[in-house]
Amino acid sequence: MELSLIGLIVLVLGWIIQLIHSWKNNHEIRQWFLIFYMVGVGLLVIDGFQNNLKELAILNLVSLIVAGLILLRLKFRKK
Repeated sequence: MELSLIGLIVLVLGWIIQLIHSWKNNHEIRQWFLIFYMVGVGLLVIDGFQNNLKELAILNLVSLIVAGLILLRLKFRKK
């Protein structure tokens, strides 16, 4: 199975997790969603560099970094 396909499957699983929680009237971003998202995008980054799709890999890397920053913000926010 291609790495990009695995990455996209992981991304879809993350979105399903987020959707289930939002249906329960919880509209906050879930940490598990971000973790699945980061793993999926990380696989897309690796696949992009392996297949010499540098622009795509770099944009996905930026998305990965932003998601990581959001995860850190959620994890260490003051309550």
